[in-house]
Amino acid sequence: MNEADAQATMAKARRVVRKDGGGGFAATRAKKAKRSEQVKPASGKGFGKPAGLNYDRVPAATAACACDNGQTYGDCACSTLHKFMRKPESPIELVRARYTAYAYRLPDYLMRTTDPEGDEWDADVTSWKKGLLGFCDDFEFQGLTVGDVREGVGSISAAASDAVAEGAAAATLAQVDFKADFRQKGTINLMELHETSTFRLDAEGGWLYAQGDVSYDAQSVQLSEEERAQLHAKLLEQQEAEGRAAQS
Repeated sequence: MNEADAQATMAKARRVVRKDGGGGFAATRAKKAKRSEQVKPASGKGFGKPAGLNYDRVPAATAACACDNGQTYGDCACSTLHKFMRKPESPIELVRARYTAYAYRLPDYLMRTTDPEGDEWDADVTSWKKGLLGFCDDFEFQGLTVGDVREGVGSISAAASDAVAEGAAAATLAQVDFKADFRQKGTINLMELHETSTFRLDAEGGWLYAQGDVSYDAQSVQLSEEERAQLHAKLLEQQEAEGRAAQS
């Protein structure tokens, strides 16, 4: 990939995140209306499921979890979290569960674990969900590396600060550094996302994604003719499988 192609790929990724709701692979988006307590969704229902888009990519319980912690999906915390059986007990659990929610096409989980008073919440949940699905469908997530975790550190929006009891803000915040590798589908354009995410502990003892600082790096990849043919065949196979899933 030459420099111009790399810049174009990064620009598209930033536009997707900013415009279509890639929160959690965050970026500053246009200012939006905060939702009131009266319209906060109480469950995963009510977000609207566009026709033809109601499917996920959740693996079998015996398959390796995409969060790269060395466990099968059935044994991994991501599985119980995605089923809303419990709340994430640590910021790292939420980082891993949100990353795999992107990989497995689970927009409801991403929406429900976003701080409703944070910068990434969108009151237009139908548009938000559609944007998340578009982001999931445009990219293939290929690896997660979790870095430093700093509890009691971070800053949040004024609205979120007002929602935290005075004097308790530091105790309810944490920051996590991580790197995610992904590829733009239909291409050999590989990307690295570097993010420092801020999380807030809610009143019920679960962590929520509040906001994040993000940068992208495009990787230059040289493939042999055989590797290109193999990649092309894999892309066709993935597209056919997703087409069948969308029609089911």
